[in-house]
Amino acid sequence: MSNVLEECPTGIPGFDTVTGGGFFRGQLILVAGNPGSGKTSFSAKFIYEGARRFGEPGLIISTGESFKEFLFYMKGIGMDFHPLVDKEMVRYIELPVPTSREALMTLSEKLVSEAIKIKARRIVIDSLTPLLALNPPAEVRAILRNALKTLSQTLNATIIVTIEMPYGSERVGVDVEEFVTDGVIKLCLVGREIATPYRVMEILKLRGRSLARTKYQYEIGKPYGFKVLPHSFTQKAVSKIERSKRITTGLSGLDEIMKGGIIKGTTTLISGPPGSGKTLLLLQMAAENALRGEKVQFISLEEPKQQLEETLRFLGYDAKSLDEKGLEIMFLNPRELTTSSIYNFIDVLLGKESISLIIIDGVTSLRREYGEGFLRILKDLSFNSKLRGVTLVLSILESPLNGNSSYISTVADNIIELGFREENNRVSRTLLVLKSRMNWIDSTYRKLVLKDGRLGVERYADEC
Repeated sequence: MSNVLEECPTGIPGFDTVTGGGFFRGQLILVAGNPGSGKTSFSAKFIYEGARRFGEPGLIISTGESFKEFLFYMKGIGMDFHPLVDKEMVRYIELPVPTSREALMTLSEKLVSEAIKIKARRIVIDSLTPLLALNPPAEVRAILRNALKTLSQTLNATIIVTIEMPYGSERVGVDVEEFVTDGVIKLCLVGREIATPYRVMEILKLRGRSLARTKYQYEIGKPYGFKVLPHSFTQKAVSKIERSKRITTGLSGLDEIMKGGIIKGTTTLISGPPGSGKTLLLLQMAAENALRGEKVQFISLEEPKQQLEETLRFLGYDAKSLDEKGLEIMFLNPRELTTSSIYNFIDVLLGKESISLIIIDGVTSLRREYGEGFLRILKDLSFNSKLRGVTLVLSILESPLNGNSSYISTVADNIIELGFREENNRVSRTLLVLKSRMNWIDSTYRKLVLKDGRLGVERYADEC
């Protein structure tokens, strides 16, 4: 008899990646979380993918939600259980909460008999909290432990038990610490004062797996149902940067400084104070690339689409014509974004066919919402853009020259600094290429000018 445990992949996107394969057969997993954190969704996804992808019968014992409600809510987030129920791959049992030892024994017997009847390989009890609240915890643990041990030995079933955590509590549950489990997963709905709440998962324990005590954000909703967002360092991939291919900056003088433009697949940071010309430069870059046949996505985190289209007209471009040629402009409100929705948006965006350039204007607003945590978002965005060979251009307010954006400049392959200079009692706009990876560039201040309705780059008179 082999001493090696058989793996039980959950099928939950991202979870099997961060755990190195999911659970093991016969394990008992405790999923704890505050209301709204997604305990039922996580457990349902485990059952759903087990039946749908791996052909493993699943049993769900619910002490709080009707079958009709369950089917409705799960379908709403992308899991249609109807076909699996019709094929008898999933069984859902609603049980009233037992209030006596006899009723608790009946529940235990029902659990075992139903699981054996369908030869369940995956079992969920959702939730343990009412049982512990209305019955002596010691009795609940003793009776359920015997039932679950029977199922583990007889069917080699993997079992998830959920439990409620009060808001603000760090304890996994009431008297549940003594409940012998192979894994403990904590889900948390984190509220923010103004912006949209987000969800965080912490895997506190998982026997047989070597885990970093790292928190992972996750999302609930279509099309995945439940999806964990792995950190990018867990991926092994090859960058698709193409040094021989360039993306124009839209400014002839700037292309010259950068030896023909931005290397395709790299990340460029445009920094500068308000009014220095960041949005004008980015819109001209987007327009010129669209005119050259590139598919461009322009995302503003600060200005509405209509205002950006007016700015394009100011620069002499026809916004409608550019849209037809492949320039898509959109506005995203940072306060309405969660980290998970950002990652989902990135997946969709990078999955678009033939997209070659993504421009995000106003990245500083993300920092206001997420603090220093937004740097990981940018690193992952840059990393995944490189995997797809997509050129990424970002704008921020902070200047790398004064050290305020050193945290973000590490993301960039190229850095272009915009600013101001006093000249003959007038203020002119300046442009400086601070960094251009794989290029040896002339880091001399240039004048950013507007001539004939378009931006251009010139040398200062005292440097000619």
